[in-house]
Amino acid sequence: MRIACVHVPQFALQCITRIDPALRGGAVAVVAAGSAAAQRHAPVVTACSRAAWALGVRIGMPAAAAHAISPEVVVVPADPAIEREAACALADALLALAPIVDAGGRVGPGGAHFALYCAPTKTRGTTFGDRVIARLAELGITARVGIADDRFTAWVAASHPTGERRSEHESVADESVTSVPRGGSAAFLAPRPLSLLAISPEVQHMLEALGVATLGEFAALPAPSHAVVRPFEADYQALARGDSGHALRPYAPEAPISEEVVLGRTTSTPAGIALLAERIALRLNGRARGAARLEVTASTEAGPQLLPLTCSAITAEQLAEHVTTAVSSLASPPWRLRVVVTGEMLLGEPAAPPLPMSAAAAPAMPASARSPSTDTLALVLSTTGALGLRAERRDVQHRRTRRGKQRERRRAEALLQPRLFKS
Repeated sequence: MRIACVHVPQFALQCITRIDPALRGGAVAVVAAGSAAAQRHAPVVTACSRAAWALGVRIGMPAAAAHAISPEVVVVPADPAIEREAACALADALLALAPIVDAGGRVGPGGAHFALYCAPTKTRGTTFGDRVIARLAELGITARVGIADDRFTAWVAASHPTGERRSEHESVADESVTSVPRGGSAAFLAPRPLSLLAISPEVQHMLEALGVATLGEFAALPAPSHAVVRPFEADYQALARGDSGHALRPYAPEAPISEEVVLGRTTSTPAGIALLAERIALRLNGRARGAARLEVTASTEAGPQLLPLTCSAITAEQLAEHVTTAVSSLASPPWRLRVVVTGEMLLGEPAAPPLPMSAAAAPAMPASARSPSTDTLALVLSTTGALGLRAERRDVQHRRTRRGKQRERRRAEALLQPRLFKS
């Protein structure tokens, strides 16, 4: 099975700019609380734009220093909730292109970037990569794709396509898709720097002093002695040989879909509604579902207003029509819109008819009068259900057996693989 790695550089920055398009192209620095050893959790820069990088902003720099560099630098705080929603949006969109999607996680120095993995369909690598990039562009995300026989090689192909050492601030190169030929992982990794592995700096300096500076030279070293070194440390050489495995943790969408946009001088209300509708329809398509209930939150001068809707929408045009109808009832134009799909329906299921009463009277309606299909789906989306509980109990009981212990050991090895390189 081939593995595709989708590498999203400057993830925190892209999460902010996809919601507020007015920040695109400007000198923007995203700050968040630093580590415990960094001035008692003082805010530090976790991502920055090209314009901010040109002015001297660097990842890991204190927020106060970024402020003092230039008045042109716009410093915005990181929002973990927005980043989690963006990660779910990426996984939802990939579900329409790949049968298995691994949600991945933070990568790079200080976790500045994001990477997720999937199993490509039976198409040419570059064709699949182009489809992924085009799909993510509709979500407002720019990415690179690397395709190889194993996870580590795919990540290297996506994050370092030319083999050069990149600076902390990454930009998307012309080679947005890099496909490593089958069986060519070892040759592709051989000239890459040893710093791609999560080896301690002391060991890395010692190896460089001995003339070992590339992955190919490291892979050619004799295997470590198991009497001195723990067995799993030998996997570093397996990574360097292009044998890191292809285990994927399947992503299953559970949280409700949520998208928002800031309206302003660059985005009008109709354009913002169309943008939200396109992104929600894209994610619903990946989940193979439609929208049965929406919750629109419009932030106006008078404060946020909640507008619940009951609908039957699959396409972006249908979603935009429902949201436009709800927003048109506002007394003043909104400056921020947030749409949450609170009820989903499986495609092919009968849709719930619109409620012929106001939203305020909806909670008083008896349960027997509501749509059974919509309530059932809402229950499935909000809990694991009895089937999930029975599966968990079977899994706990199976762990007590010898076969269950062997499966747990193999699962632990699969989860350990991605931690052995600087992801």
